[in-house]
Amino acid sequence: MSNSKLIERAREILKSEAVIISAADIREGVMEQIQLYFESDGQAVMDVVSKDDLVQNWPDAGAYAFNSDGKFRKVTMFEGEEDMYFRVDGQKTESDDFGPLPQVVFLETLEEISQLRV
Repeated sequence: MSNSKLIERAREILKSEAVIISAADIREGVMEQIQLYFESDGQAVMDVVSKDDLVQNWPDAGAYAFNSDGKFRKVTMFEGEEDMYFRVDGQKTESDDFGPLPQVVFLETLEEISQLRV
């Protein structure tokens, strides 16, 4: 899919009041934090949130993971025996899986590099 089509798809997702997940830190199958985008006053806004924040503030319109393969995948949330879990593969395995995403620290570091004065 071309860059312009991906941007248009992102615009549609954000206008629907869903969020776009762009990075995730997962340890031993449990998401610690994610980077996501949401719409606010007609603009895309980025935030880093914990698993608890995402569970408590799950958007009615849902969430999509924007994977490194250039695809938006619908994220489902389900209740396991001891926790809530997020997956993009339709499985009910009790671990979080957003597909191929970079770690949050990777994208935060890239952002800081882009602002370096050398």
